[in-house]
Amino acid sequence: MDSEYRNLLSLLDDENEQSACLAMAELLKRDESKLEPVLRKLQESSNLRLRRRIHQLQSTILLRRRRKSFSDNLSSCSLDLLEGLIQLHLLWFDNDSPESLRKQWGKLVIKAEKFQPSTLESLAFFMQKTGLKAVNRDDFDPEHLCLGTVLDNSAGSDFMLCCIAVLLAAKCGIRLRITQSAETDFILIDDYENVLVPANDWDYMPNDGTRYTFELWSVPMLLRYAAALLFTAAVSADSFRYIHTIGACLNGSSSPEGVAFLPYPYGSAK
Repeated sequence: MDSEYRNLLSLLDDENEQSACLAMAELLKRDESKLEPVLRKLQESSNLRLRRRIHQLQSTILLRRRRKSFSDNLSSCSLDLLEGLIQLHLLWFDNDSPESLRKQWGKLVIKAEKFQPSTLESLAFFMQKTGLKAVNRDDFDPEHLCLGTVLDNSAGSDFMLCCIAVLLAAKCGIRLRITQSAETDFILIDDYENVLVPANDWDYMPNDGTRYTFELWSVPMLLRYAAALLFTAAVSADSFRYIHTIGACLNGSSSPEGVAFLPYPYGSAK
């Protein structure tokens, strides 16, 4: 370990908060593979101030990885919707763990597999039984777009409920696609063009023989839309941290200096 590296680590215990923050910023520019073993050794230090700053560094490294992973997923051709929704949740609730979200999701999957819906109509009945309800589109809240809180509170945007229903249907052998109605509600259609409307208490509408042209939403489109809505919420709340984190994902940027398309102080443009 070079002397500059040791000096930066020693500043983590500095009483001057600004000096410590500058040291942390410099350390985060270093090779993570070399930095992380050192942080692990120091993370249980008896020095409370040092330990707190070590944990802040570790949290920042974890958040960067999650951001990069989600950003990579947005441009991937083999994007997995469930994993994308989990990563999206973790961008907003970064103290949660992916394991707890998968466990939470697994409980709902078990219920669906026991019920075994075989048609869109029976899936509509199951979704009603789960108690999952769509919130009014004007009642915008970031929690309505995060998988864990939607499952916890049994309330979410119609967009999120469509995503959940598509994933559950796939587990039961039903292929569904997501589109939008003329009223901008998100809806589900099956291979026979039967329709399910989560925003209207999971209203099932069988195909009446009329042929429609649907613009179907792909997985990257769905996740970019959700990320854009969370970004809007971050801007509305003037939250620097979330603006930078989610903006970087949408922009595909990992630069510590900021996101190019955002004005100062959120991005690199002045």
